[in-house]
Amino acid sequence: MTSTDVADAFTSTKETLEKAGIKDDFFRDLVTSRLLVERVGESNNQNWWESRVLSETGRTRLSEVTPKTQLEAQINLALKVGRKAEADQLPADSISLFSFGPQIESRVSTAIEGIESDESVMLEGLEDLSTQSLDEGWTDGIIDETASNITSSSDSLQISGIGDSFLIAESGYTQDEIDPEKWRLLTTLLRGYGYSTDKLQVPYYSLESELKSENA
Repeated sequence: MTSTDVADAFTSTKETLEKAGIKDDFFRDLVTSRLLVERVGESNNQNWWESRVLSETGRTRLSEVTPKTQLEAQINLALKVGRKAEADQLPADSISLFSFGPQIESRVSTAIEGIESDESVMLEGLEDLSTQSLDEGWTDGIIDETASNITSSSDSLQISGIGDSFLIAESGYTQDEIDPEKWRLLTTLLRGYGYSTDKLQVPYYSLESELKSENA
């Protein structure tokens, strides 16, 4: 799989989500990033988790159960899988690709609840994505396609000896600090996922308490 393949799937998925009603650039990029990583990790791709939610098979099964809300159900289920996989490897109170803290997540949920689509609206770019192998930096193509104005070459992470998860920086973020830094957080977390090649390695920041911040 090349970075171009990933970028094409990302662009296709963004267009589908915009058509379905997610108009906010950040929420559309965030949800698209999560869905793409979820698809890469599915059992018929990299097998990071037991899921085929975003495959053609997954869509077909959901459409039989929830024909009128198939896309919304598919997205929510995919995000649930990714969130659990990350949580299983991270300490409590973490900021990660699938978890930006309660304030942002509440707004993401509202955006997804507003999706309007019929059975003809499908995540075809993700269904067609096949990843037999990954090269380090495979998420660079995604970063360059976001609306963040941050390119994959603008800065790099200095990572060594990472395990199943790795802390990107010693300093974390409070709830109030996440929103103004959300684009930087998204692109850096995506860059961190670029180190997941033969196995899942989850990048994260610490979610600091407001009380701790005030006492610092």
